Amino acid sequence: MKRAIYWGTIVAGVVAAYMMYRRGESVGTIAKSTIFNPVGALVNEVQNVA
Repeated sequence: MKRAIYWGTIVAGVVAAYMMYRRGESVGTIAKSTIFNPVGALVNEVQNVA
């Protein structure tokens, strides 16, 4: 179970970073958002798309 949570967090951060990059965010903003809260960053990006 711990592995699933770990890898889910990693995947969420990568997907959020990619979506922010496509939107044109700066690298510093992407790093700050995805390192400190990867799942929250993904949720925010999905809300921005919808």
